[in-house]
Amino acid sequence: MRVWLGTSPPFAGRFHTVSWVVLTGYMGAGKSTVGRAVAEHLDRPFLDSDAVIEHAAALDIPRIFATKGEVWFRRTEERTIRGIVESSPGGVLAIGGGAIENPKTRDLLHRVASVIWLHAEPEQLWERVNGSSRPLATDEAQFLRRYARRERFYRETAHVEIDALLPFENVVTAAVNFASGGSDPGRVE
Repeated sequence: MRVWLGTSPPFAGRFHTVSWVVLTGYMGAGKSTVGRAVAEHLDRPFLDSDAVIEHAAALDIPRIFATKGEVWFRRTEERTIRGIVESSPGGVLAIGGGAIENPKTRDLLHRVASVIWLHAEPEQLWERVNGSSRPLATDEAQFLRRYARRERFYRETAHVEIDALLPFENVVTAAVNFASGGSDPGRVE
């Protein structure tokens, strides 16, 4: 594995005091799957912000988008994420791929959590989600435009970037090492 130190400021020792490790990235990057494995390795609780919202609304994400709309979902998402990362004890949190578009969420996460961006090229992610029930994965051109709009937000907010297309165990190991304070922030390939 090669580590490249990015433009994020150095955070030596910071990760031992942060209570939440947050996984972000575009849809299909594996945030929930990787997050569960990281939480298990760290012996910490795991939450998925989408699952928390679904439970509270008693609807799945496609139905939420269809009945309440994306604006309602994004407002609820911001409140949900804020409530989670301001709570104790901490754990591992997977957030929806669009949560990072909210400037309040970006600022909060960058300040109070260890943020991991699971990165992959959008064309590869489209292959993973094409044909799924995800409400924002119905049109490839829109999917690619949405990714282009969000990419800078992932980069700005994350403390580390991990290639989501590495073998699963390598992704999990890199995330666990980072969350445990064993790796400097940057890019892991």
